[in-house]
Amino acid sequence: MRSGGFSPASLFAGGTEGAWYDPSDLSTLFQDSAGTTPVTASGQPVGLMLDKSGNGNHATQAISAKRPIYTEGIGLAWLAFDGVGDFMAVADVSGMRQSIMTFFIGVDPLSLFASREDWFASGNSSSYASNNYIFGNSSSAFQTFGRTPASKVFQGSMTANTKVIVSARSDGTNINSRINGVAQTTAALTLGTNDTSGFTLGASKSGVGGTGHANINMYGLIVRGSTSSAAEIAATEAYLAAKSGVTL
Repeated sequence: MRSGGFSPASLFAGGTEGAWYDPSDLSTLFQDSAGTTPVTASGQPVGLMLDKSGNGNHATQAISAKRPIYTEGIGLAWLAFDGVGDFMAVADVSGMRQSIMTFFIGVDPLSLFASREDWFASGNSSSYASNNYIFGNSSSAFQTFGRTPASKVFQGSMTANTKVIVSARSDGTNINSRINGVAQTTAALTLGTNDTSGFTLGASKSGVGGTGHANINMYGLIVRGSTSSAAEIAATEAYLAAKSGVTL
């Protein structure tokens, strides 16, 4: 499916909270967290990635050794997270820690660890019980996790070194996920609103390396603090598929 003239900006019309990160847009990437040195070439670190949603939810990493790497290849661009210590942090946003929300990502899971790899998580803790929600993979399965109840749910399968477009929508009672446009298991999982310590990309904790860090290539990430229609989900998936080189 082609995305046509669709832009994710439409998902945030009317002040809808959320964030849109596009590694292919060099105008949004900087090597330092202060935003003084632009990213200009493949292989450079990313210390600041601007949010294109209009909400100002920019992602930063002040520690140079923990910055993902901007990478280009075969007409595509992505952020490479090393699975050891790389991550980016986003300040707390109340509209992104609620039970009704939608998550989209274009990602290549380079390795599938037995323990979890977190692509996007609320809170900066290594403990499941301290996070509102987590989206990522554990071993060979796509994983969602909610603070209330404190449990994780596996939905769909993952294969190492195989790019996928994943979406997950929570209506406050259930999470419905899709992988490459195909509906996966519906899970009864209510997301919480307890943790106010912010958000992370590429990990679930803000400390040095350890549990929760993801060894992934991230082609795009969109988080919307609202439910999304079937048409909006399909259009966003198609948009990210074009950015990721995935055929839906």
